[in-house]
Amino acid sequence: MKHFITLTLVILSCLFATAQTRHVKIVAVNDMHANLKSMPRLAALVDSLRTVDPHLILLSAGDNRTGNPYNDKYEHTGYPMTALMNKIGFNATAIGNHEFDGRHDGLRYIINNSRFKHLCANVNIDDTCRLHIFPYTFLDVDGVKIGIIGSIQINAHHIPDSHPNNLSGMSFHPIDSILPSYQWMRSQCDVLVLLSHDGYETNLDTAEKYPWIDVILGGHSHTLMQDNFFHNGVLITQAKSKLSHVAIVDIEVDKEQSSTVQPHNRTTAKPHNRKSQIFPLSTFSKENAEISQMVADYYNNPEMKKTLTTVASPFQTQEELGNMEMDALVAMTGADIAIQNGGGVRYATFPVGNFTKGDLLELDPFGNNAVVYNLTGKEVADFIMNCYELDEKQPVFVSGITYEMNVRKGTRKDSTHPLSITIKDKNGKPLSHDKTYKVVTNSYVSSIITTVDKSRGTDLNISCSDLTEQWLRKQPSLNYTGTTRARLHFK
Repeated sequence: MKHFITLTLVILSCLFATAQTRHVKIVAVNDMHANLKSMPRLAALVDSLRTVDPHLILLSAGDNRTGNPYNDKYEHTGYPMTALMNKIGFNATAIGNHEFDGRHDGLRYIINNSRFKHLCANVNIDDTCRLHIFPYTFLDVDGVKIGIIGSIQINAHHIPDSHPNNLSGMSFHPIDSILPSYQWMRSQCDVLVLLSHDGYETNLDTAEKYPWIDVILGGHSHTLMQDNFFHNGVLITQAKSKLSHVAIVDIEVDKEQSSTVQPHNRTTAKPHNRKSQIFPLSTFSKENAEISQMVADYYNNPEMKKTLTTVASPFQTQEELGNMEMDALVAMTGADIAIQNGGGVRYATFPVGNFTKGDLLELDPFGNNAVVYNLTGKEVADFIMNCYELDEKQPVFVSGITYEMNVRKGTRKDSTHPLSITIKDKNGKPLSHDKTYKVVTNSYVSSIITTVDKSRGTDLNISCSDLTEQWLRKQPSLNYTGTTRARLHFK
């Protein structure tokens, strides 16, 4: 009831605009990760808001795809989400790092079939890529001019968190080195928005350095922000992920400050009464019938419903699922050790019952190939610590070994670093520093790792998910409840 009342107040607020003010309404989502089943509810919410304000702006802060095989394994990868976004009426989206999972051809198809713009200011793209990505756009909202700049996260390798092979022909730059060249937009619009797939901490830095931005609509870090969160005078939103929440933003603009005034006379003062509500979408009970039918059609894929095995005891942690995947790779490749980056395991729990091909491809949606290395025990230790360092400071999942790692705890995630590691083999004995072990990992880890020469890896030319599927079909049931192979100690 509380959320219904709050939403009603949001819907009605624009009815009380005075003759001297105009209200700009924005609905922002981020990291939807192809949650098709929540799109009918999002559509109904947007419909309700548009009945009062037909000029409502609908934006995504990126990562619209990757995480649902009914979308990602579609004939044209990612198209179901694009079709739904077209139908609901999105105005623009930032490019998220997972937009590149479809590689050049897949992303090109999505962009060419979108009725909304894809924005990213901190990328340079060769003409040969034929990707029509824009740095910014302007929208006119009933006489109020809105400027929107897009941005994407850059990691320690100076690229987004994507397989480097997906990013050929592109170069990326930190957003704080690019934004000064767009300050001219401040005098050309009434409201300036950064549609950011940079993550929460980068958004704080951006607000600190560039307070001339009015609103940052964020994504990438899957942060659940508070209502009306300001930093250095900049309103910042982020609505967790997978459409669990949406951000509803209300911006009040003086009529005299609107775009009816010539640009060179427009004030650079911020709009007043900027507000945001982070609204839990599950509390909105209505669904759009047409969007519901589209989703049902996309789910009509018998291949994804095939049972591979059964889960006898529930998976309760992401590590338990990662351990299962790594056991599959060891068994199918004859490796001594398997190593998986934490970001490669896409959900954290799974109940008792059938485990289908769709479940597997949701758990591992990337299609990365298996790659084998011959490494000494010392190189294995360096490999694990390096992978932790480079993959969002997430624990590495393994098979054939257990490990304990000491980590220096900083005040921010990017300031934590592994200090030391102790590894034991499957018999509980310390891993020999000099002995050589056969190690299997995925091609994404192989591409980012810096402690081992990539030329030493042998690509098996089969995806990790295919190997896992073959192994699962041989298992009568699964029971990984309580399995722990990785321990991190923060100092």
